[in-house]
Amino acid sequence: MALRNLVDNALKYSPADSSVWVDWNAGNSLVSIRVRDQGAGIPDAEKKLIFRKFVRGSAAEAANVKGSGVGLAMVRHIVDAHGGEITLASKPGQGSTFVMVLPGVRS
Repeated sequence: MALRNLVDNALKYSPADSSVWVDWNAGNSLVSIRVRDQGAGIPDAEKKLIFRKFVRGSAAEAANVKGSGVGLAMVRHIVDAHGGEITLASKPGQGSTFVMVLPGVRS
């Protein structure tokens, strides 16, 4: 569900003719999943706020993107529940990159 929310957001906030990338890496008992887009980007002032329930960024309002503002809060909750972390790198006009780092399963 966390990955689905990140990909859904990347698609909603990116121009129709742009790409969304999803890649992963496993090592050192960690799994890292990265979702990168070419969307509107997120201003620094909003980066921590958008992980709160019912908070939507200014890009959502400007692009008239529908949503309730719970997707990223749910992503953070899921990642935290698994003992992981989520990071965000973004600049307005340059897209966003969300990275989930989760403990891996040892075989």
